[in-house]
Amino acid sequence: MLTMPRPRKTSPDFFHYLPVTDRDMRLGLYVTGAGRSRIRPGAAYPPAGHPDLYDFNWNEGRVLPEFQVILITRGRGEFESRETGRFAIGHNTLLLLFPDTWHRYRPSRASGWQERWISLNGEFAHRMQELGLIAPGRAARRVPETTDLAAAFDRTLDRIHADPMRQSPLMLVGAIELLALAAEFAAPPQDPFPPPAPRYGVTDPLVAAALDLIWTHSHRHISVAQIADRMGVPRRTLERRTAAALGRTVLDEIHRCRLTRAQRLLQETNLPIKMVAYLAGFHDGERLRLLLRQAAGCSPAEYRERARQPIQSKEYPT
Repeated sequence: MLTMPRPRKTSPDFFHYLPVTDRDMRLGLYVTGAGRSRIRPGAAYPPAGHPDLYDFNWNEGRVLPEFQVILITRGRGEFESRETGRFAIGHNTLLLLFPDTWHRYRPSRASGWQERWISLNGEFAHRMQELGLIAPGRAARRVPETTDLAAAFDRTLDRIHADPMRQSPLMLVGAIELLALAAEFAAPPQDPFPPPAPRYGVTDPLVAAALDLIWTHSHRHISVAQIADRMGVPRRTLERRTAAALGRTVLDEIHRCRLTRAQRLLQETNLPIKMVAYLAGFHDGERLRLLLRQAAGCSPAEYRERARQPIQSKEYPT
């Protein structure tokens, strides 16, 4: 007899504040707390028991030392920050709170709400803010009804609730997913019919196709004549249009591609320099040495040592 699996039940209301070690901080993203609560109509908010650092009242608001992603469902209320002004919270509202940024929020006493939240910090989140992927001015957004964001939250929250004393890899993957979803839903409005982005930053389709060929196949023997032949144009035409689009020759671009690949291999691997040159597409190590000397003023061995120096010299507390 075929039996249907029972629907998965989420764990009851909870909140945890997690220990964070030096090793956790060096990972680039770590979770500091998480929780899930059903705030009943007329109940005091926030619920009692949170540390003073996270507790707040509506009159004074709060400033956090970290990021926090909050999903509000099954209720309504209000949110306010200096960057967003007052924002009406309804069903499926996503809040993204930022460190050192004043804010306040509360459910309606008539409806209450269901909330899921996760606090996190680290270089990864700060880098997203520096790049403009997330911003305090876009801290509150409605989420489409078709988005099952609650399920994504519950997967991570259940892992935290099951083992709140360590930063597990799956927990961190879930935190990254929630931060990425918050960034996507809080992104600035897009033109519904945006012009296509130029490939490789160039608008000339012939040059873009040539660049694709170079960056895909330059680890093998490839010449300017072969590229022009593949493009179906005379070599002079390819050279002229490449110079107009990039300000350099096709051969310069081949060397640039190979040198970029070699620099990455020198920094990230312990492969012998001769092997690095071969994998990058150079016939021998001498060509790599000459080009690297022109570009960086050093030999491949010196480049490897210089590129790794900040990592090797940095000392972390134990």
